[in-house]
Amino acid sequence: MLARQQRFRRGGSLSAVALMFVGVVALLGVDASAADNVKSAALGDYPNRYIELTIPFAPGGGVDLFGRTVAQMLNDQKLVSKPIQVVNKPGAGGSLGMTLMVQRKGDPHNLLGIAIHAIVTPLTLGAGYSYKDMTPVAKVFSEYEMMVVRTESPLKSLKDVEAALRKDPGSLTIGGASLGNSDHITVALFAKSIGVDPTKINYIPYSGGESNPAIIGGHVDVGMGGLDLISHVESGRMRVLAISSPKRLGSRFQKLPTFVEQGYDVVNENWRGLFGPPEMPPAVVQYWRDALGKMVQSAAWKAELEKNQWVNTFETESFRSSLDRESQVYSALLKQLGLAK
Repeated sequence: MLARQQRFRRGGSLSAVALMFVGVVALLGVDASAADNVKSAALGDYPNRYIELTIPFAPGGGVDLFGRTVAQMLNDQKLVSKPIQVVNKPGAGGSLGMTLMVQRKGDPHNLLGIAIHAIVTPLTLGAGYSYKDMTPVAKVFSEYEMMVVRTESPLKSLKDVEAALRKDPGSLTIGGASLGNSDHITVALFAKSIGVDPTKINYIPYSGGESNPAIIGGHVDVGMGGLDLISHVESGRMRVLAISSPKRLGSRFQKLPTFVEQGYDVVNENWRGLFGPPEMPPAVVQYWRDALGKMVQSAAWKAELEKNQWVNTFETESFRSSLDRESQVYSALLKQLGLAK
């Protein structure tokens, strides 16, 4: 008990006694108003200063856009009582930001916004911290992958791609983002689903959006990318062979087939999520889950999802178990691809 109390003193303003009351309320089934009172007591005056949201990448990228959009929504809708300040700490594929978060053990006024780098970067670098060393707060949304070809391509379907790869895994050039990225992982999953060694696939990594002109210009046979490729599809420059979502998406994507519905066991998402430091007090974790839960129901947030081709996959309590399952898949694939250290 003494060690536990000392831990709470080091971690912030929550007291061990207040947290015990929260547990008692949950166990005894006290009415909602009483539970709210105990919850308020556990939180005290939290937050009593601004919140720092660390983005472990440079300004302008996808994770940065996610973090700044969430901060603006929570601030503008007054879902949190203190302002959220976004701070960029780029370095080593997100490792610097994760290291800083782990060093802020128990601090309730710090959050980290990150994506699958929380799983992939530690595996590929062979060192550093991962999602396992932090407190998962919520998965906020996901992006999915599209397998595409240029409009004039003789490859008309996934069956055509499968036939070519089965005959000769290296016969097709497949372009996408960097090695070990979600694009590459999706291709590897597809190869495994058709019984082809993913290490034999002729995958060509590009930086930034350089793969798009390569696809359109016919410099690669098949292309991979995010849902933002829909603009090239609608303009008639690309055709979609499959999307890596578990089921068909709505809106502009409702006519586009998934891998799964075509008989291929391929589901892959590039999520965006929020984490706290290790030993973030449970009442504070719930505070953020409640605030984010209100945010994702708002019309303003739904408009952002539509504008940015983001898919609502909001997840809180089960987020950690989802990460564990995904980590197992990525770890096995990256080892097979020779990218895990």
